[in-house]
Amino acid sequence: MMVFVISILIISWLYIYLYKISDNFKFSKTTLIFLLLSITANISLAQNYTKSLIPGVHDGIGISNKIAYWIITDDHTWSAELFLNYYDRSTTLLIIAILLFVFSIVIESRLNSVSARESGGTGTLI
Repeated sequence: MMVFVISILIISWLYIYLYKISDNFKFSKTTLIFLLLSITANISLAQNYTKSLIPGVHDGIGISNKIAYWIITDDHTWSAELFLNYYDRSTTLLIIAILLFVFSIVIESRLNSVSARESGGTGTLI
Protein backbone atom coordinates (compact mmCIF):
# COMPACT_ATOMS: atom_id res chain seq x y z
CA MET A 1 0.00 0.00 0.00
CA MET A 2 3.02 2.25 0.38
CA VAL A 3 3.30 2.47 -3.42
CA PHE A 4 -0.30 3.73 -3.60
CA VAL A 5 0.41 6.37 -0.96
CA ILE A 6 3.52 7.51 -2.79
CA SER A 7 1.71 7.56 -6.14
CA ILE A 8 -1.14 9.61 -4.66
CA LEU A 9 1.38 12.10 -3.27
CA ILE A 10 3.14 12.32 -6.64
CA ILE A 11 -0.15 12.78 -8.47
CA SER A 12 -1.20 15.48 -6.00
CA TRP A 13 2.10 17.28 -6.47
CA LEU A 14 1.78 16.91 -10.26
CA TYR A 15 -1.71 18.39 -10.16
CA ILE A 16 -0.60 21.40 -8.12
CA TYR A 17 2.49 21.93 -10.29
CA LEU A 18 0.61 21.68 -13.60
CA TYR A 19 -2.22 23.85 -12.32
CA LYS A 20 0.23 26.63 -11.48
CA ILE A 21 2.10 26.58 -14.81
CA SER A 22 -0.86 26.12 -17.18
CA ASP A 23 -3.86 28.32 -17.83
CA ASN A 24 -5.75 25.51 -19.59
CA PHE A 25 -5.00 22.68 -17.16
CA LYS A 26 -7.66 20.02 -16.70
CA PHE A 27 -8.04 17.97 -13.51
CA SER A 28 -9.17 14.99 -15.58
CA LYS A 29 -5.64 14.64 -16.98
CA THR A 30 -4.28 14.08 -13.48
CA THR A 31 -7.07 11.70 -12.53
CA LEU A 32 -6.41 9.76 -15.73
CA ILE A 33 -2.86 9.07 -14.51
CA PHE A 34 -4.24 7.88 -11.17
CA LEU A 35 -6.77 5.71 -13.03
CA LEU A 36 -4.10 4.09 -15.20
CA LEU A 37 -1.93 3.36 -12.16
CA SER A 38 -4.93 1.85 -10.37
CA ILE A 39 -5.78 -0.35 -13.36
CA THR A 40 -2.20 -1.60 -13.57
CA ALA A 41 -2.06 -2.37 -9.85
CA ASN A 42 -5.47 -4.05 -9.91
CA ILE A 43 -4.52 -6.31 -12.81
CA SER A 44 -1.23 -7.24 -11.11
CA LEU A 45 -2.91 -8.02 -7.79
CA ALA A 46 -5.67 -10.02 -9.51
CA GLN A 47 -3.07 -12.07 -11.37
CA ASN A 48 -1.12 -12.61 -8.16
CA TYR A 49 -4.23 -13.74 -6.28
CA THR A 50 -5.36 -16.16 -8.98
CA LYS A 51 -1.86 -17.65 -9.23
CA SER A 52 -1.91 -18.27 -5.48
CA LEU A 53 -5.07 -20.37 -5.89
CA ILE A 54 -3.51 -22.78 -8.41
CA PRO A 55 -1.92 -25.71 -6.54
CA GLY A 56 1.48 -26.79 -7.74
CA VAL A 57 2.50 -23.50 -9.35
CA HIS A 58 4.97 -22.78 -6.55
CA ASP A 59 6.55 -24.92 -3.87
CA GLY A 60 4.76 -22.69 -1.40
CA ILE A 61 2.89 -19.46 -1.91
CA GLY A 62 4.62 -16.55 -3.56
CA ILE A 63 4.20 -13.25 -5.29
CA SER A 64 4.04 -13.70 -9.03
CA ASN A 65 4.95 -10.24 -10.39
CA LYS A 66 7.01 -7.21 -9.47
CA ILE A 67 4.15 -4.73 -9.23
CA ALA A 68 2.34 -6.95 -6.73
CA TYR A 69 5.61 -7.31 -4.81
CA TRP A 70 6.02 -3.51 -4.66
CA ILE A 71 2.54 -3.25 -3.16
CA ILE A 72 2.53 -6.26 -0.79
CA THR A 73 6.26 -6.46 0.10
CA ASP A 74 7.79 -8.89 2.62
CA ASP A 75 6.20 -7.27 5.67
CA HIS A 76 3.48 -9.91 5.95
CA THR A 77 3.15 -13.67 5.96
CA TRP A 78 1.89 -14.39 2.47
CA SER A 79 -1.41 -16.22 2.12
CA ALA A 80 -4.25 -16.42 -0.36
CA GLU A 81 -6.40 -14.44 2.08
CA LEU A 82 -3.80 -11.66 2.25
CA PHE A 83 -3.62 -11.52 -1.54
CA LEU A 84 -7.42 -11.40 -1.75
CA ASN A 85 -7.49 -8.58 0.82
CA TYR A 86 -5.01 -6.52 -1.22
CA TYR A 87 -6.93 -7.25 -4.42
CA ASP A 88 -10.20 -6.15 -2.78
CA ARG A 89 -8.62 -2.89 -1.61
CA SER A 90 -7.19 -2.32 -5.06
CA THR A 91 -10.61 -2.88 -6.62
CA THR A 92 -12.11 -0.33 -4.24
CA LEU A 93 -9.43 2.20 -5.19
CA LEU A 94 -10.02 1.46 -8.86
CA ILE A 95 -13.75 2.13 -8.52
CA ILE A 96 -12.98 5.39 -6.69
CA ALA A 97 -10.53 6.36 -9.45
CA ILE A 98 -13.11 5.64 -12.16
CA LEU A 99 -15.76 7.68 -10.35
CA LEU A 100 -13.32 10.53 -9.77
CA PHE A 101 -12.33 10.53 -13.44
CA VAL A 102 -15.94 10.53 -14.64
CA PHE A 103 -16.86 13.23 -12.12
CA SER A 104 -13.95 15.42 -13.24
CA ILE A 105 -14.90 15.03 -16.92
CA VAL A 106 -18.54 15.95 -16.19
CA ILE A 107 -17.58 18.99 -14.10
CA GLU A 108 -15.04 20.19 -16.67
CA SER A 109 -17.49 19.81 -19.53
CA ARG A 110 -20.13 21.78 -17.62
CA LEU A 111 -17.63 24.49 -16.75
CA ASN A 112 -16.52 24.64 -20.38
CA SER A 113 -20.08 24.91 -21.65
CA VAL A 114 -20.83 27.72 -19.19
CA SER A 115 -17.68 29.60 -20.15
CA ALA A 116 -18.42 29.00 -23.84
CA ARG A 117 -21.90 30.48 -23.48
CA GLU A 118 -20.48 33.50 -21.68
CA SER A 119 -17.74 34.07 -24.26
CA GLY A 120 -19.76 33.04 -27.31
CA GLY A 121 -17.30 30.28 -28.38
CA THR A 122 -17.22 26.53 -28.02
CA GLY A 123 -15.75 24.65 -25.07
CA THR A 124 -13.42 21.69 -25.25
CA LEU A 125 -13.79 18.53 -23.20
CA ILE A 126 -10.17 17.71 -22.43
